[in-house]
Order: sequence, then structure tokens, then C-alpha cells
Amino acid sequence: MSFGNDSFMNFMGYRNMVVEDKIEECLAAARRGETSVSIDRGDLTDAEVAYVQKEVQRRLENGRC
Repeated sequence: MSFGNDSFMNFMGYRNMVVEDKIEECLAAARRGETSVSIDRGDLTDAEVAYVQKEVQRRLENGRC
């Protein structure tokens, strides 16, 4: 059984998917016209939460929602 680079890459892919899901959850709320969004951060780190906030804002400003 190998626990090398493949396992790490699978984990990072999973984390990226979780973060992207949170971003999409926020953007969907914006599309519905909600002005305040609260997400269940689950096991997201503080850095991941900050990234979600920054990325949602960026996408909203660029009209990518």
C-alpha cells in the first residue's frame, strides 16, 4: 500500500473540492438575491475561510456568478 505523493494529491484535490463547494454555495445565495450569507465552515481552516471570502468577492466583482 502506498501513502506517497498520490495520497497527498488526492487529499489536496478533496480539499479544493470542499472549498469550491463553499464558494459555489455563497455565489448561489448571491444569485438568489440574498445580501447576507452564513456558511457552515465544517473543518475549513481559517486560511481556507479567508480564501472563500476573497474568491467570492472577486467573482462577484468580475460578474462570474
